[in-house]
Amino acid sequence: MANIPSRIGNFEVTRQVGSGGMGSVYLGLDPELNRQVAIKVIREEVHDQEVLDRFFREARAAAALRHPNIITIYASGQHEHQPYMVMEYVEGDSLADIIRSRKAVPLSDKLSYIEQLCAGLHFAHRAGIVHRDIKPANVMVDGEGMLRILDFGIARVEGSGLTQDGALIGSLNYMSPEQMLGRPIDHRSDIFSVGAVAYELISYQQAFKGNINDGLLHRLPHEDPPALGSLVPGLPAGLEDVIAQALQKLPDNRFQDLAEMRAAVAAVHSGTINADDRTVAISRPNIPPSTGTVRASTSTARSSTTKVDSRFDFDNVKEHFPDFTIPAPPPPEDDAPESVPLAAEDPPTAVPVSLSPAAAAPPSSTTDPPQTWAVKSRTSARPSTVTPATMGATRRDTTVTKRPATASRPPTATARPATGTIAPASSSRRWVLIGVAVVAIAAGAVVALPYLSGPPADPLEVQRPAIEAAMERFRVGYRNRDMEAVVAAFPELPAPVRQTMQRSFDNCIVYEVTFDQMNVALAQADAAVAEADVRSAHTCTPQSGGRQTTAMQHEVYRLRKNGEGWVLSGLRAC
Repeated sequence: MANIPSRIGNFEVTRQVGSGGMGSVYLGLDPELNRQVAIKVIREEVHDQEVLDRFFREARAAAALRHPNIITIYASGQHEHQPYMVMEYVEGDSLADIIRSRKAVPLSDKLSYIEQLCAGLHFAHRAGIVHRDIKPANVMVDGEGMLRILDFGIARVEGSGLTQDGALIGSLNYMSPEQMLGRPIDHRSDIFSVGAVAYELISYQQAFKGNINDGLLHRLPHEDPPALGSLVPGLPAGLEDVIAQALQKLPDNRFQDLAEMRAAVAAVHSGTINADDRTVAISRPNIPPSTGTVRASTSTARSSTTKVDSRFDFDNVKEHFPDFTIPAPPPPEDDAPESVPLAAEDPPTAVPVSLSPAAAAPPSSTTDPPQTWAVKSRTSARPSTVTPATMGATRRDTTVTKRPATASRPPTATARPATGTIAPASSSRRWVLIGVAVVAIAAGAVVALPYLSGPPADPLEVQRPAIEAAMERFRVGYRNRDMEAVVAAFPELPAPVRQTMQRSFDNCIVYEVTFDQMNVALAQADAAVAEADVRSAHTCTPQSGGRQTTAMQHEVYRLRKNGEGWVLSGLRAC
């Protein structure tokens, strides 16, 4: 086409955005829906009927597929005897652009692209369509990271003889060995191409370089590409094996479907995300490290203790807690200490250690001197209690030594309680805390009371999600031209309606159904019966490749409750 046309069919042409072997691509505008579209037009100098058949086959194959990772076809037709196809416009880069510019794309994003490529092609394979020309130029990525597969122009539809297995059509560097050698192919040929694209996306180097003149026709079917790990050191575990399996020469040695390959890539992807999340940096105040540590032991049914390391650095603690002091241990008694065996039914008393900056108040002169309990380390797994008075002791013992109080040695005015004791909280503080808790509970009850005593839920609002789900199952079956799914959602579908729907399914390669407005209501006499007032749009893309047609309908569907869900049971036009 020498000049850029101003209009193609009912679509306005803005500018040319690309060209290729099949033709030119224009950016256009759909004036009815005010949306941008891409319009692909066959080149003017191409008049070969096989090429024309391939073009319309691309339109029919792609239009029959509805998947987030496959380009959406809106319309097709002929303009001045030149076939065209109108599709969604994707603003972004192709994988070929990304690879050519060696764009700095995170590995996580690359793995996401491979997963999406597997998902879209697997959907096409389930519909019986083999792409046959997967390459970086035929895969687009939009600004949100969503991938689209383009150009089903040489797709082979199962059961169709329009593209013979022996024809060498496709891009040589990404073609499977069986396709290059002219052998029969199936969906596993696309798996090899996905492996070649993945290899190049990860390494920015083709798995099979060259062209037909430098031995590519021999190397690709018989030689393996360089090890991916040698090109990209530090790849996550398993990724090289996944891509190598996709590039196996024999189809039986590859993944048997792209769902299997996608799961393998997802496992690698998950591992890279988990590896990134394993280390979390937490900022701490700039406190010099001390030579001693304080470790809280675990609480058990027998004891709850605090263990103090024998290398306790008093000077370092004193620097950060100026008021903390450790009194000298009491002088030894003349009398021999009383030894009490440690009994299972008499567990040792835990003595917590306080590092509070505030100094403990001296005891009253009328009270007995505090008792010091020293529990030596035992051979059992139970934690032990150690006081500063016994720090540095290394001998093992199974007894508790108790120094009895004596009235003949009253404490001096400067005496302090033994380290490890904590002054009990005052009674007033306990009552303040209790009072605050009571007020909080009362306030919560006052706030929650209106919700607890509110009116019962509206039955319609309770059932609305299930009713709308039933209508959506019916709509999806209708859209996919799946009569079995339609009947499952509408068991009592009248025979005349079923016959009309079947004719639409047979005449339209794509039958799109959208519910523009839907109002739901429960029957007053029976809460197990509902009605859905629906205004819908039905769009047909004819099998002949003609222009799409849209019909608006207004219908009321009757539904009945079926267990926990709902099914359609009647229909009347409005």
